[in-house]
Order: sequence, then C-alpha cells, then structure tokens
Amino acid sequence: MTTKLKNTIPYKGDDLPQTMAKTMAWPMLGMGAMSVLFGFILGIVGGTNFGDAFSPSGVASDLSTGQTLSQLSGAFVFLGMGMILGAITMTLVNIVRTLRDAGRDVQTSLNATPIQLKKPWSGVATAPMMMMGLMVEIVAFIIGIINATTLGGVDPSAVASPGGASASDIADIGTVQAFSAWLPGLRLTGLAMILVAIIFVLTTIQQVIRFQGDRISELAEAA
Repeated sequence: MTTKLKNTIPYKGDDLPQTMAKTMAWPMLGMGAMSVLFGFILGIVGGTNFGDAFSPSGVASDLSTGQTLSQLSGAFVFLGMGMILGAITMTLVNIVRTLRDAGRDVQTSLNATPIQLKKPWSGVATAPMMMMGLMVEIVAFIIGIINATTLGGVDPSAVASPGGASASDIADIGTVQAFSAWLPGLRLTGLAMILVAIIFVLTTIQQVIRFQGDRISELAEAA
C-alpha cells in the first residue's frame, strides 16, 4: 500500500554513521573510562607531590612534578569525558536503529511495504557535531601534553622561583601559562558540542517515535 505520510523512504538499513555507532559505542566507552581513571590517578599522584613540595622537607622538583602531572591529569580526564559523551551519543543512535528495525518488523508482519522516516536534519547533523566536538577534545589533549612536556623541561628551581630563572625557562613557563589560560575553555567547548549532538539525536528519537505511531495507525486504518 502507498502511504500518505510525509518524508518517508523505503527501508534501507544502516548508513555509515549508524554502522560506526553500532561497532564503536562500547569500545569508545571503555577507552573513555580508562582515560578518566588514568587522569584521576595522575591527579592523585600530582596532589601528593604538591603536598610534599610544601612540607618541611619539600624540594623544588616536587612542585615541578606536581604541576606537570596536573597538566597531564586534565588532558586525560577531559579526553575521557569527551569519549564517554561520544559513546552516549552513539548509544542513542543505536536506539534510533532499534526503533527503525522494530518498525520494519511490524510493517512486514502486516504484509506492508516497510518504509522509514527520511533522516531529519537533526539526524544528519548528529555525527558531524559529535565528531567536531571529539576533534576539539583531541586538540585540547595534545595541547595539554605539550604543556606538560614543556613544563617538565623547565628547571625545577625556576618553577619554584621564576625570579631567578633563565630566559628560556621564563619563556617556557610563560607559554604554559598562556595555553593554560584558554585551555579550559577549549575543553568545555568540545564537551558542549558533543552535548549538542546528544540533543540532536534525542530530537531524532522523538521524531522516529512519532513516525512509528503514525505508520501503525495508518496500517490499522487500512486493515
């Protein structure tokens, strides 16, 4: 039977973003969780070094190590958070796939030609928005590693007392401070973009559910 519903296409199965969501959701969740856990451990070790630096027996290297590990901790934690949110996005895309396939099964059981909702703009925009957010997080991760590497190459005494540092150490410390000023904003921007992708896929789920209800009603009226 023909349908009177708008924006429909014949059932066609998964496209590339949906195939990626099917295969990568759980691996990305696992990688994100490990990254967050590793960053948390680095933060604990870095905090211990900060405590040692300000103890009566503290040395300059403790402060330098603490600051380096702090940079690494932030880099791994935010990358992991991005991956976890990406995994959530992919899981929601898998819900869209399940709803679509369930609709196909119902239509086939009623001897009707299976059709599906043409991918709405929110569905089209989900994958690019999520990928852009992840790319921002990867860039922020790389900058965080550069910060940590740069800080690790500075003389520990220069970190503790910049007034007596060499010109090159002062330049390195200044570079790290400059990056650190806007790096949190970059990290949060990446997370915000992935959250927008989650809103897009939730909007798509809403439209798919509405379409499935309308299609079943149409088939029931024609029976």
